[in-house]
Amino acid sequence: MRIVAKTLLTSLIAILVSSSLSLAKDVTVEVTSIAAAAVSAEALSRSGGPAVDSEIEALAPKLQSLFAYNSYSFLGLVRSETEFGGSVRLELPEHFVLEVRPERFEKEGIGRIEMMVTLLKDIRTEVAGAGRGQPREEIILRTKIRLENGGTVLLGGPPISGGILVLALSARG
Repeated sequence: MRIVAKTLLTSLIAILVSSSLSLAKDVTVEVTSIAAAAVSAEALSRSGGPAVDSEIEALAPKLQSLFAYNSYSFLGLVRSETEFGGSVRLELPEHFVLEVRPERFEKEGIGRIEMMVTLLKDIRTEVAGAGRGQPREEIILRTKIRLENGGTVLLGGPPISGGILVLALSARG
C-alpha cells in the first residue's frame, strides 16, 4: 500500500512539475517602429503613390487602412524573449521604451497571448543649478492586448520628428 501511494505521489509531482514548466515557456516579442507622415501630392506623384519602405511592405495594407497617412518609413526592429509573467523592455527610436509583460496564453485554436503593454518616453528633468537633466520616464500609453499567437497589432503612438510613431507589435509563444 505504501509503495502504491508513493508511486502515485511521485507521478502527481511529475505531472505538476511538467505542467508548470509548460506554463513558463518563452514568448518572443518583436516590435517594428514606423514613422507615419503626410507628404505633399507633388512628392507622391514623383514616387508613384503612397511611399512605404521595403522593410514594411507586408504591413502596407493594414497601415493604409488604419491610418490617414501616405508615407511610412521603417525606423527599426527590436526582438527579445521573456517568460509568461516576466517582462521585457525594448528600446525604440526617439527615446521611447516599450515594456511588454505577457500574462497568459489562451489555448483555443492557434492560441492567443494576453499581455500588458506600456509605452514610456525617456525625458530629462532639469536639476536646479546643475545644468544637466536627470533621466525620468513618462507613461504615454498603458493597455492590455490579446493577440493571436504569431499575430501583429498596430499601435498608433505619439508625434515624433518624422510624423507619428506607429508600432507593429508581434508575439509568439
